[in-house]
Amino acid sequence: MVAFHLSDGHVHVLALLDRVASGRVAQRLGVALRAVLGDILEPAQFTLVRDQTHLARTFEYILRNDEKHGVEPDPWRENGALPDLLGLRDVDSELLRTVRRVLPRVHGSDLRAMAGWPEFDVVASNDGVADAAAAALALPALTGRRAAVVAARRAIVTMFPAVSAVSLAQALGVSREGVRVLRGSPPARPELVRAIGLQIALRSAVPLPAEGAFSTVGARLAWPERRRVLR
Repeated sequence: MVAFHLSDGHVHVLALLDRVASGRVAQRLGVALRAVLGDILEPAQFTLVRDQTHLARTFEYILRNDEKHGVEPDPWRENGALPDLLGLRDVDSELLRTVRRVLPRVHGSDLRAMAGWPEFDVVASNDGVADAAAAALALPALTGRRAAVVAARRAIVTMFPAVSAVSLAQALGVSREGVRVLRGSPPARPELVRAIGLQIALRSAVPLPAEGAFSTVGARLAWPERRRVLR
C-alpha cells in the first residue's frame, strides 16, 4: 500500500498490485466495511497507474481527496495516511517504507503541506495525553488491556517522570499501583513515544474549530484551481 483515504462515502487505496490481487483487496475491504455500514457500498472501480508521474499525482490526489470533493478536511487528517507518513501513528505497517522506496522525491514538507499543518515538533504536555496516545495507535480510546494499550501507557509514564502517580492514574484510567508497575516496566519504544508527543503537539498547533453555521460569503475553490504540492 502506498496511500489510503476515506472521504464522505468512499475510500481510495493506492497499492502496488496487479488487477487480480487488487480485486481481492477490494473484496476484503468491502466485506469489512459492510459489517459496519451495511449494504450501501457501490462496486469497486480500478485505475491503472501508468508511470511515475501518474503515481505521484495519484498519491497526492488520494491524500487530498476531501479537497477534491469539496469536503471540509479533518484538521488532524485521521481519515488518511498522512499521520502514518509523518510519524503520528505507530502501527505495524510497511506503508512508510513503501512510499520512501517508490516515491523517493516526496519530502516531509510536502506531506505537511498536503495536511495543511504548520511546522511543529514533539511536545511533552500531559494535557489530553490519553486521547493523543489512542490516536497514535489508531484506536478509538485508550482502554482495555491489549498489548498496544499497555505499551502506550508505558510510553506515557516514560514521557512524564515528574508527573505524580495520582495525576497519571486519572489521565490513564488506572490505579496508582498500576502507574507504579508501569514505571518499573522496560522503557517504551522510541517510535511510540515520539508518535504520542507529535499527537499532543498537533492538538496544540491545529486545534479543532468550533462548530458553527455555514458561512454566507466566499466561494468554494474547485480542485483544478488548487495548487498542487507534487509536480
